[in-house]
Amino acid sequence: MDAYNKTVKKQKSGLLEAFLLVLAGLVINLLFSNLTKILELPLYIDNVGIILTSILGGYIPGVAVGYITNAINGISDSSSYYYGTLSVINAVIAAYGARRGWFKKFPTIILSIGLFAFVGGALGSVLTWMLYGFDLESAKDFAVYFHDKGLSDFWAQFCSDVIYDIIDKAITVIIVLVFVYLIKVLFKIKRIDFNFWHQNVLSDEEIKIIKKSKTSNMSLRSKILILLAVVMIVIALVTAGISFLIFREKLIEDNEDMGTGITNITAELIDTTRIEEYIHKGTKDPEYNEIKEVMERIARSHGDIKYVYVVRMTPSGYEAIFDADIGDENYWHPGQLIPFQEHFKPYIAQALRGEDIPAIIMDDEFGWLLSIFKPVKDANGVTVCYSCVDIHMSHLQADENNFLAKVIALFVGFFVMVLAVFLWLTDYCVIYPINALAMAAKDMAFHVSGSEREGADNIRRLGIRTGDEIETLYKALVRTSEEIVHNIADIEEQKDTINKMQNALITVLANMVENRDKYTGNHVKNTAAYAKIILEELRKDPKYKDIITEDYEYTIINSAPLHDVGKIQIPDSLLNKNGRLTDEEFKKMQSHTLAGQNIIDEAATMVKDSAYLNEARNLAAYHHEKWNGTGYPYGLKGEEIPLSARIMAVADVFDALVSKRSYKPGFPIEKAFDIIRDGAGTHFDPEIAKAFLNAEKEVRRVAKENQEKDEADEAAAEAAKDNK
Repeated sequence: MDAYNKTVKKQKSGLLEAFLLVLAGLVINLLFSNLTKILELPLYIDNVGIILTSILGGYIPGVAVGYITNAINGISDSSSYYYGTLSVINAVIAAYGARRGWFKKFPTIILSIGLFAFVGGALGSVLTWMLYGFDLESAKDFAVYFHDKGLSDFWAQFCSDVIYDIIDKAITVIIVLVFVYLIKVLFKIKRIDFNFWHQNVLSDEEIKIIKKSKTSNMSLRSKILILLAVVMIVIALVTAGISFLIFREKLIEDNEDMGTGITNITAELIDTTRIEEYIHKGTKDPEYNEIKEVMERIARSHGDIKYVYVVRMTPSGYEAIFDADIGDENYWHPGQLIPFQEHFKPYIAQALRGEDIPAIIMDDEFGWLLSIFKPVKDANGVTVCYSCVDIHMSHLQADENNFLAKVIALFVGFFVMVLAVFLWLTDYCVIYPINALAMAAKDMAFHVSGSEREGADNIRRLGIRTGDEIETLYKALVRTSEEIVHNIADIEEQKDTINKMQNALITVLANMVENRDKYTGNHVKNTAAYAKIILEELRKDPKYKDIITEDYEYTIINSAPLHDVGKIQIPDSLLNKNGRLTDEEFKKMQSHTLAGQNIIDEAATMVKDSAYLNEARNLAAYHHEKWNGTGYPYGLKGEEIPLSARIMAVADVFDALVSKRSYKPGFPIEKAFDIIRDGAGTHFDPEIAKAFLNAEKEVRRVAKENQEKDEADEAAAEAAKDNK
């Protein structure tokens, strides 16, 4: 609960700090942009607050400042809404660069200025051209210079905008870096943590591990990002397509209304009883000239009007009656017959019958036009001619491009903002909880072997509270981990019991074998102790680092008691004989190595893949082999002899030397050391002999304890004999 309260407290603090940061960013943005207007500078300096907020607060506060700034500016200048996209993109660049330390090194600072200038200058210039076009009369000095050098209007303005924006963004970044430095010095703030944790807070290092974690295919975050992008793009395309069609139809409808109004005015001017006179007299008729002059004024009243004319429909084509002369080479004279255009042919029959003709969009030698035809009827309701107007459609394409540019600009800015917010929420509500669960579950396998509680505690420590299926999964995993830990603890306890029982049985078996010799009862424990000393000394040598592991050492020490198990087949009389053995008796004694090998081989057939029995076999069979190849039973030499057997060779001989036997008293420890030293390279592996001698202090301690124990046992045995 304490962790939960800390998380909630930290989030509230981060939310308040982020709010204040956004507010400060807005004030700084508006302050600098208005300052440049007051000073009439050819710059904007309107991204200071955006970039500063992004560096200190990350994506969400930066994007918020970018969007809100343009929304406020849009109250007085609607074009600001469309340029909001550029501000949002710069916010994302600044936040991305801040996370990667761009603003701490000069080369990456220059890179960031270049990126900001590309967005504001290059993309901004293209957006301006698509929205409004370029007017060099009001252009800046650089644009005029480049135009005078032969560049087109577009490229002259483009180059000028890029240059000015490089200067603008360089000044902006310098101001931002000064602000960042002052905030760090005065307020000790390096970064504001604006988060939305639904679990106990993860450290920066844990978050880095999560972000770097790889999946077999595509990460969940990428899938969510792609899905969101596809959905938003599809929605945008459908919405933009529908909006575009509605906008286009409205433009055409407005032009139709204008054209219909013009044809109605023209129709009112015409005396339907004088059509023939208009055709034959033409400009010689004063009334004709008056009507034509009015039509010409109408044609010049609106820039989109191409032609205003009156025609009579004949089977052979249009017969011209009136044509407003506005200086066009296609001017028609009264009575002139003009063939029907291809686009008009579907309506010829209707025209010859004097019926209404719908507005027609034509694209021919006269241009791309919207043609309106108004039937002019006489007193009897018979159509005698058509009042017509052709309206330019070229402006329609420009308006459509302008509309699309506005839609795209608004969508891209909104898309980036939604994407940033959505990914931010996804990280805290989905990605971090799931990956934290995965990391904890993965680590659990490593923790339970050493501390079975640690893995389960790491999972419980996450404290996920998403309130959805992820939290349900988390709770199920917590319960499962507890059960696993409990089961593993039981298994480990049972395993430990079995191992102890196994080792006890082996020790008992070995003692049963060794105790047949009244002088070698402690030999089992002694050799195991010496073998352990040698193993630990060898582990200090890098050569044996990967060979003598903890498991290997455990196996050798616990299988050491079986090295003389073959003596069970040696007669008691031979084991306890006083004096030297005959050659035949010695040969019989040597057979205990093969007997031990056979006994362990038989046991191994019942236990497959047992490292324990494999090493026991090596010890039993080869511990009397010699480094120079003169040992028995196989005459192996050097590293042909297994490492465990070479270790046992030293331990076995040393204990035999210092211990009392039926045929000899125990040697002094110094003499035993000399024999081991002399046997290095002939009887013993020189490296193992060296390791044994290096541990002389520990060897002496064990040997002394064993000698004292032997003496105590012998004294007890003598006392018992006397009492009997």
